[in-house]
Amino acid sequence: MKFRIGHNRKKKLMSFSSILPDVIEDLDLHDSFVIENLREKWPIYTGVTISTHSQPDRIFKKVLFITVDHPVYANELSLMKNGILNKIKNDFGNNFITNIKFDVKTIKWKLSK
Repeated sequence: MKFRIGHNRKKKLMSFSSILPDVIEDLDLHDSFVIENLREKWPIYTGVTISTHSQPDRIFKKVLFITVDHPVYANELSLMKNGILNKIKNDFGNNFITNIKFDVKTIKWKLSK
């Protein structure tokens, strides 16, 4: 999607799905898309009860940070850590996330309309 000198312009209509990967790369949005995808799959990875008390928050240096609203759920998630990592690696690849850490703090839930 970047302007490239010496390359011929494509004088045809392009589908959104064909340019989306370039837009994501140009705007450095890859981690944001992965976090949203992880939030959608989180109940599958952890179960419904634990997913209501936790959510994926951010990725930093291949470490996934999970926000948890109570230390008991953080402990339970730490016991499930290897299983969750394996499920994430199956969905996103082996080298994307290498570790999971848990932060106990208040979760700001987004209400869907």
